[in-house]
Amino acid sequence: MAGGGDINEAAVQAALVDRLSRFGWRFVPSGELERQLDDVMVESEVTAVLLRLNPVIAERPERAQDVLTRLRAVLLAVANDGLVATNEEMTAWLCGRRTMRFVDADEYVPVALVDFNDPSANELVVSTEVTYRPGLEERRYDLVLWVNGFPVVVGETKTPDSTSKSWFNGAKDIHGAYERKTPAFFVPNVLSFATEGKELLYGAVRQPPETWLPWSRTTELPPLPGLSSVLHSVGLLLSPQMLLEILRTYTLFSRRSSAAGGTEVKIIPRYPQVEAVEAIVARVRDPQRRQGLVWHHQGSGKTLLMAFAAAKLRQQGDLDAPTILMVLDRLELIEQLRSEFTSVGIPAMKVAETKEQLRRLLGEDDARGVIVTTIFRFAGAGLLNDRRNIVVMVDEAHRTQEGRLGLDMREALPNAKFIGLTGTPISTEDRNTWATFGDPDDPDGVLNHYSVERSIADGATLPIHVETRLVDFHIDAPALDEAFAELAAGEGLDEREAGLLAKRASRVDQVIKSPARVAAVCADIVSHYRAKIAPVGLKAQIVVFDRECCALYHEAITALLGPGEEATVVMTTAKDDPETWAAWDRDREAENRVRERFLDADDPLKFVIVTAKLLTGFDAPIEGVLYLDKPLRAHTLFQAVCRTNRRWTNPATGQEKRYGLVVDYVGMGTELARAVAVADTGQRKALPADVAELVDVLGGYVATAMARFTGIDRQANGFEQLYAAQERLADRAARDGFAEEFLRAQGLFEFLWPDTAIRPYEADYQWLARIYRSVAPTDAADRLLWHRLGAKTAELIHEHLSDITIVSGGLESVAVDAEVFEALRQMQLWPKDALEPTNPPTIDEALDRLETRLQAKLIGPNPHPVWRSLSERLEELRRAKVDSAAASVEFLKRLLEVARDVVTAERADEEGRLDEIKIVDPDRGALTQILEEYGPPGTPVVVENVVEQIDKIVRPVKGTGWQTSQPGDREVRVQLRLVLKNNGLLPQGDLFDRAYAYIAEHY
Repeated sequence: MAGGGDINEAAVQAALVDRLSRFGWRFVPSGELERQLDDVMVESEVTAVLLRLNPVIAERPERAQDVLTRLRAVLLAVANDGLVATNEEMTAWLCGRRTMRFVDADEYVPVALVDFNDPSANELVVSTEVTYRPGLEERRYDLVLWVNGFPVVVGETKTPDSTSKSWFNGAKDIHGAYERKTPAFFVPNVLSFATEGKELLYGAVRQPPETWLPWSRTTELPPLPGLSSVLHSVGLLLSPQMLLEILRTYTLFSRRSSAAGGTEVKIIPRYPQVEAVEAIVARVRDPQRRQGLVWHHQGSGKTLLMAFAAAKLRQQGDLDAPTILMVLDRLELIEQLRSEFTSVGIPAMKVAETKEQLRRLLGEDDARGVIVTTIFRFAGAGLLNDRRNIVVMVDEAHRTQEGRLGLDMREALPNAKFIGLTGTPISTEDRNTWATFGDPDDPDGVLNHYSVERSIADGATLPIHVETRLVDFHIDAPALDEAFAELAAGEGLDEREAGLLAKRASRVDQVIKSPARVAAVCADIVSHYRAKIAPVGLKAQIVVFDRECCALYHEAITALLGPGEEATVVMTTAKDDPETWAAWDRDREAENRVRERFLDADDPLKFVIVTAKLLTGFDAPIEGVLYLDKPLRAHTLFQAVCRTNRRWTNPATGQEKRYGLVVDYVGMGTELARAVAVADTGQRKALPADVAELVDVLGGYVATAMARFTGIDRQANGFEQLYAAQERLADRAARDGFAEEFLRAQGLFEFLWPDTAIRPYEADYQWLARIYRSVAPTDAADRLLWHRLGAKTAELIHEHLSDITIVSGGLESVAVDAEVFEALRQMQLWPKDALEPTNPPTIDEALDRLETRLQAKLIGPNPHPVWRSLSERLEELRRAKVDSAAASVEFLKRLLEVARDVVTAERADEEGRLDEIKIVDPDRGALTQILEEYGPPGTPVVVENVVEQIDKIVRPVKGTGWQTSQPGDREVRVQLRLVLKNNGLLPQGDLFDRAYAYIAEHY
């Protein structure tokens, strides 16, 4: 197949049948199937399995006809109920979740149609060119897999010789023609696939072709296109064991709500989800290991993974009816989960919305099955249940599970198994996801890992592009100083008060909230959105500094919007907020309605303005852009920018979202690099071995401080207690002595917290803390000063803030795709043994480090030209003038490029191929030069022939806008790799990258 020219569509089909036969599928020509052309099922096979698997039917064989009548009714119902609904009903039948009471029978009995315990015991048939003709409509399916007479898989093949057709055309045939014109044949369908002999992608009924995905293994490198990789995928995906496992465990149906009422969709798994579930089940069965960490990229379906895992665990009879506790980060997901769990055979999902409900379910009721709650319900819970067959799965395991709440949860369930799921693990001095959930015996401390690079390469998520639109401004410092001096003199402020006021006024929020800046940023947001986002039908999320900014931005943006455009705010409100914020005081149900409006492509709500809410856990494929005007850090930033990485297709136009966009108004380039460079540093927050001794020391400190207050009635009301304590601290010496004692206890308490061993001292410590706060010096006078003069001071700042400009760094200043993520992790800007990847060196340190590495290469009379070139580029960076936000971003990009090239050159030098490092002549750029420069020396290839072949494959699509279509872009990449491979050239690396970049620009 790799050669392309000698394999036609029939040969692809034959290869598929041959591979399937090795896995237990028996080939039966379509003409030999015992069915009429208008039959969906092979009813003789259905009857046989009914008799074989159901003793109550075997006793009275005529009962099989009663079941067949019910199954035919499901097929006929597709005309009224739709394909997804009838597919869900037939799935329930195939999984044995439907019952019947036969005539003369006393009770309902389940009906078995598939032997899941022994997949090979089923009748497994593969046929090609299967015709189905219900009435006047006739369709021929290239390949069909039958299980006990049910058509569970339909495959469409295309010729590999055509440059204008691919798997995508086959997928469109299934989705756009077969499922619409002959839906009954797809009622029993588990999945469909399409291939042209180069790639194989699969999807569920009514799943848009552009969202179909490949099937592989996370432990394998992404395969090159070719028949061998297709056949490998067939063996992994379509073996009887995997196919029946997808049917029984990994198929669910979800109702996606919208303002129009909602749509039901069928969901089948991605291969990393299956791998993770199998790993979770194995860990639960392992008596020696209690926990595991599943690290899957944001947006790759971790919540669905939990549903699949719960279904799989419930099937394990040896676990003795386990309790599966799902700990979510927000309860808004519960209703969605309820329908999804029901569809995989878990109808009795219980919800613990309060501490009391959680205590009753786990304690008094000793409930089995699935329980959903949040981590906050475990606060101070104590022991709830010590059974061993309790499995706790924690979604977004990096957030709140690593402090006292996490310890409370483990104390409540001391013998449970804990599985953490995260897309952004943390490794810092005080929070470490690996330490909390990882097992040190797992590879890299992770039970299963699906990387961002692999997710993007598979098409499961989209690349993220970052556009810099940084806000520059000018402050007239002399005039501001003069105006401030007049204010201070007029108000009679002393030097300390004036300094305090100036310090408070110079905080960043005073600049961000400047009316001129707010107006400029909001005008830019609306203009940018209308020009680049709205035409695709996508929507926008705006992240601002704080809640006051939410209100300011909403007012400014609303004033700019026209008919059919709306904006709203989603934030937490408080009782003392301004009355104008009352419209945003929503309960959970009202907030869910806002989410539904945002997800509805036809709803005029285009902008959602937030400061904290919706930054994490908000699954909104329609979100095309995140306007970021707030500094974020580490995992919060990474999760926020990943709001835009979900795939989406405009339901009206069919136009695809090709990447998520982040528009940066605050200059987050360095922080983004930190966020995506998450790796376990080995740093563990562990107390020293003598922790018990430290706890005893804390007890002594607390006891010493408490001795001052012996005899005070701790049962009296709070005021009387504090008054009595303050009487014991009447003079300065007593207060200073108490402060020294308390602060010494405070330091040790904060070091030991949240260890549960300090609980015996917590009540006394907290009482001492209240006393300390009651006698500590107050800053009330300073707060009153700001309350009185803060507005005037801020107004001075705003009046002298001018020349506000928003500078665009270009649409794709930073393209955070799979290659960039990999490059960031391998950039080696700091040593491999650095304790903190989130604390990179300063710019000067990075320049010095690079210069040191280069100086060693420049020793001698004739250093290699590569080292001289890199040294010159580094010197240019040292001379560069960085005097604006935009310049700093450009400087960072150039520095990273030099660092990357230094590392590449060093690696080439070690391998004796430094002479291969070449620089493209800027005056040339044609494919010929690219091939000459980047093709390996001595390769027997005629450059003109290769250029001609490349031109031949891309010429037919020139000017069609293929770059904006994910299938089109994917197909060009595939064809380019094949041309290079067929001519003995490497289909990846610099040669491919340069050639593709040229094609994308000029074709």
